[in-house]
Amino acid sequence: MIYSVRILINMERIMRLLANILAVSLLAALPAAAEVLVSNQPNVDQDGTLVVNLPQGALDITMNTVEGTGLFVHAGGSHEVLLESAYMPRLLKIHGNSALLELYTGGNACPILFAWVSYDETGLRASEEFGTCAEQASFEESAKGPVVTMDDIEAGSGTKSYLYDEKAAKVSEIQR
Repeated sequence: MIYSVRILINMERIMRLLANILAVSLLAALPAAAEVLVSNQPNVDQDGTLVVNLPQGALDITMNTVEGTGLFVHAGGSHEVLLESAYMPRLLKIHGNSALLELYTGGNACPILFAWVSYDETGLRASEEFGTCAEQASFEESAKGPVVTMDDIEAGSGTKSYLYDEKAAKVSEIQR
């Protein structure tokens, strides 16, 4: 009995040590200025509205119940764009006049993709979906704009980085 308790205590110590090593290794893999992207907002119900406040005004994101798929992004009365997603997104980051959204796909092989939505004096626009299907990503600012980096799931190692051009609402893969 005492021997079993000692084994359990030692196993618990080993698990804590492994958890600490894993946490440190994950942090070391990210660029020094990178911010791990984590939503600080609760999930919005499928029939709810995600409100994102940008400097130009609020965005209301709702499910497209007319066609049964996709998301409507409304801003300033008559501005509207459609995003492809079967589920309500989560807000990950606001950067300037743009918001980075995490889009659930509902699949196991590729659970998450991302999209940017921008709203300023020139109107409302959205990027295409992007990502590697990795469930964790990091954010950093560069001289050319915001960059989202995640593990390269397809290659099995390394990372992929995506630069967002807010004016054109375009995401491009960049080499790092």
